[in-house]
Amino acid sequence: MPDYKNMSAKEAVRLASSVSGMTHDQIGKASGMNAGSIKKFADNDSYLPNLDRIAPLCRGLGNVILLQWLEAQFEQEHDIAPAKSRAEVLTVVARASASLGDVQRVLADSEDRGIDPPCAREARSLLQETISQCRRAYAMLDEQASHRDINEIAPLASMKQQKGWFKKFTEYLRGKDNEQET
Repeated sequence: MPDYKNMSAKEAVRLASSVSGMTHDQIGKASGMNAGSIKKFADNDSYLPNLDRIAPLCRGLGNVILLQWLEAQFEQEHDIAPAKSRAEVLTVVARASASLGDVQRVLADSEDRGIDPPCAREARSLLQETISQCRRAYAMLDEQASHRDINEIAPLASMKQQKGWFKKFTEYLRGKDNEQET
């Protein structure tokens, strides 16, 4: 899935156009818009569709990428702290996985009776928990994802401290010295 949160409006328009596989003329006809406008949306960095043009444009493109991009721009994830380690993210992802496993269990248990209303409500509740955990992991990675290059931010480290090559090398040499002394 594309990273809509960190994508520019122009990148979203270009992605939606690319995914559609249609020419500017075809998109224009399908959306009821001028093909020249469609070309400007895709090529001119300062020309973007007005809000009232987004729905027809999505219908014409045959996808909702622009709407998904807009939704990502409005999501509020400020209350979730960025991940400090890889382990934090893995813990949240494990919780999401466990919730999804619970959904599978509930649905498997309903094999004899089918999915009745109480079963459907429980499955939906568990799915909501899965979605919530996935959103949490997504938000925790926002700071890392917002940087374009490794030079701008350090990778999230594992909890286990790893030795650098120089330290390993010096320990190796010390071990050799101890062998020679005996």
